[in-house]
Amino acid sequence: MRLKLLSLNVQLFKLRYFQIKRDLSYWVFIIAIIAFYVSKNITETSLGYCSVFAGLILFFLYNYHLNRKDFNFIKHYLNRPKIQVCINYNLLILPLSFALAFGIYWKYLFIVHLLVSLISFTDIKIQYFKFLFISKYVPSSHFEWISGLRKNLPALFFIFLLAIIFSPVKLFGIVALLLLNLLFLGFYNYFEPLIMLNPENLSAEVFLNKKVSFLSRVTLLLNAPLLLINTLFNPEVVWFNTGFMFAFLLLAASTVYIKYASYKPNTSMRLSIDFLILFSSILLPYLIPLGIFIYFSNKKKAIANLTNYLR
Repeated sequence: MRLKLLSLNVQLFKLRYFQIKRDLSYWVFIIAIIAFYVSKNITETSLGYCSVFAGLILFFLYNYHLNRKDFNFIKHYLNRPKIQVCINYNLLILPLSFALAFGIYWKYLFIVHLLVSLISFTDIKIQYFKFLFISKYVPSSHFEWISGLRKNLPALFFIFLLAIIFSPVKLFGIVALLLLNLLFLGFYNYFEPLIMLNPENLSAEVFLNKKVSFLSRVTLLLNAPLLLINTLFNPEVVWFNTGFMFAFLLLAASTVYIKYASYKPNTSMRLSIDFLILFSSILLPYLIPLGIFIYFSNKKKAIANLTNYLR
């Protein structure tokens, strides 16, 4: 009876396991190790850094909890849905929170998991403003930015503020920038309806160049000044910051090409191994040559795939 009850309470875990196995394979271990390493270095620095980092984990998890779209499925088809969500959230943050167990702030480990468990049981939703003014400043051809900014503007503002505050700090400023950049790349996770794909009737190559150019300019505008401040305060990381900027520009451009290389109207993107390699090149610069190959490969695929839809 107990085994049966346990089996019912891990239905969601089994679904996530098979999704991860399909999409990430062995990469899940690499991602977990990197997350543990970054978390350990930040949380051991000081109590202030540890507190802010723990707050960021909870903030992002709560934001994800409020915006996830599979609650109806979980509620109607899984047994004890909130318990299952609780188990999954605690497992999800484990690579980050487990690093606390090896430092002097080990008590935070239990506080973080307690708050994570409380998040999984809450149904409170914050009604944000619609931010209709955004469409006045972002071209309509970049509708993913209009939609993404309206949905995530409070979170983006909060992370950007942290990135500014911690820009003189060697490691923490870079982590805040990385989180901010990943939120921007998340705008490209969904495939638009065919009717919205190319309202300006551009060729596939010009359409892609326009998307990449816009994303690259925004990335440079937000990252370059803060990386410069970080370098002035920490001259020894000048080469790392230079590599970070180049690798992330490469990742940003490739994200657009990866999206449209596999474009299918009205569906969501699956996590790409190419994206993971490009992301890894931010922390492991010797992967940048492979990232450049992925860039050109996906650019060619994206042009060929879009040409089929733009005829």
